Amino acid sequence: MKYHLKTLGCAKNTVDSWRMESALRSSGHIPSFNRQDADLLLVNTCGFIDDASEESLDAIRDLDSSRTGDQQLWVAGCLTQIATDRVKREIPGVDNTFGAEEWDLIALELGPSQETYDIPDATMPGASVSAYLKVSDGCDRPCTFCIIPKIKGAMKSGDGQRLLSEAKMHAYAGAKELVLIAQDTTAFGEDTSNKDGLADFLEELSETVPEVPWIRLMYAYPGKVTPKLAETMSRLPNIVPYVDMPLQHGSDATLRRMKRPSLRKANQSLELLTKAMPEIALRTTFIVGFPDETESEFLELLEFIKEWKFDHIGAFSYSPQDGTPAFEYGGSVDSEVVADRYSRLMTLAQDISSSRTKDLVGKRVDVLIESEEPGENTEGDLFSIGRSFRDAPEVDGMAFVKGVFQPGDIVPTIVKGSLPYDLLCYPA
Repeated sequence: MKYHLKTLGCAKNTVDSWRMESALRSSGHIPSFNRQDADLLLVNTCGFIDDASEESLDAIRDLDSSRTGDQQLWVAGCLTQIATDRVKREIPGVDNTFGAEEWDLIALELGPSQETYDIPDATMPGASVSAYLKVSDGCDRPCTFCIIPKIKGAMKSGDGQRLLSEAKMHAYAGAKELVLIAQDTTAFGEDTSNKDGLADFLEELSETVPEVPWIRLMYAYPGKVTPKLAETMSRLPNIVPYVDMPLQHGSDATLRRMKRPSLRKANQSLELLTKAMPEIALRTTFIVGFPDETESEFLELLEFIKEWKFDHIGAFSYSPQDGTPAFEYGGSVDSEVVADRYSRLMTLAQDISSSRTKDLVGKRVDVLIESEEPGENTEGDLFSIGRSFRDAPEVDGMAFVKGVFQPGDIVPTIVKGSLPYDLLCYPA
């Protein structure tokens, strides 16, 4: 059977879809990039926030309205984990639904292929310069705004040997960067009472795939960075000095309502990382307009940002999620106030980012090339597009390198100019 898979949501869903495809291909089924040619239309949904749920529903409706009479439509993932009835009610044409992480059940329900296809030896989809490695799933943290524990359940560390095998497959396929992701990467090993589980795994991973020059850590939890983790990251040659640590706010009063770690714990983690790796790039995210957020609390957040001068900041306006404790909170913040605070925060974030990129002018920076084809500027110069170690795929800035290079090349460059988020580079 030919299947067409549409993936929505975050990088963790991308990994889930890869595992879903591995199970389907192992059963003899093959992907179809053209949905009209597929026998099965499969959607891996996101249900983290209202906008994501609506995007998933719109994608399902689109496939349902355009499919032929003999095409099956199956829906899986986070949205159907918590809202199967809603999916079936709003799109009654859906033929089958599955929850999150049920990729093996999908393959079992479909059964082995009754046709013979020319399937590649590798069960992994096409190679990429960067690949995601999901080290755990689920979450035990008590954040009052988050629906993930209800969707995914308790945190479960991935099997170490399976993860190392996945890493080797990505390396064999040509990946030059592995991005470690989870709801909380620093929780890896906690379910086996190993508080340094992530540090231990990084040791094994670095040794297993020495040919992968960049290994990046995303979604660390404040207060859970151990001295061993910081030391391990600083010592291993292919662990890049970069951490994404969603902090959510900079006011202790707001953090208490969120049931998030205090600023003291956040500062401890940040200090451990910056002391071990002075050149580290820090990314974080904040929520604006959480219930009862006052102007003084918001100003505390801005001061916290000024203190740490984070390299990259993402921000979200608070969105109440049915099923979370915060959904029952009163004290909603006026939408115009939220919009104003969001704008002020992002203006500050851009000013800091612009200062950071300007500081790199004249310095040597290695750039991982991602573009398949060169671009051309108004003066007729060809350039390639990539990223420095300071920038994670899809969410951070880019580096424009004069000249023509291949995807996966790591090019030593000199930064000749800067934009608020991006670098303009010449080969060194």
